[in-house]
Amino acid sequence: MAENKSTRIPELQSIELTSTTALKRYTEEARRLSRDFGTELEMAALEIEAILAATGQGNIALMGMDVKWRARRIAQRAHRAADLQRGVSVEMVRLWHDFQIQFAPLLQNHKDPKKTFDFDN
Repeated sequence: MAENKSTRIPELQSIELTSTTALKRYTEEARRLSRDFGTELEMAALEIEAILAATGQGNIALMGMDVKWRARRIAQRAHRAADLQRGVSVEMVRLWHDFQIQFAPLLQNHKDPKKTFDFDN
C-alpha cells in the first residue's frame, strides 16, 4: 500500500506567509517554478510531435501528410499546457503587483501616526 505523501511543492511549502517579504519570495518562487514547468512542457510537445511524425515512416497506414497533422494535433495539447503554465507565471506577477497597490500602502501607514501641531494649546 502506498504511503500518504504530501502533494505540496516543497519549495513553496517551506515559505510561511507571515510577512510582506515572505509573500514576495513566495510569488517569485511560484513564478520561477511555473516558468520552468512551462518550458519543460514546451520541450515535451516538440518531442511528442517529432516522435509521432516519425512513426509514419515505414507504416503504410500512417504514411503521408495525415500523420504530421495528427502529430501536431496531439502535441498541441502539450503546447496549450505550456501556455497555461506561463499564465500561472503572469498571475504570480499580477498577485504581487495588486498586493503592492491594495495592501502595501495600508501596511506602511499602520505605524504610529505622526504627531501634528496642536492648535488648541
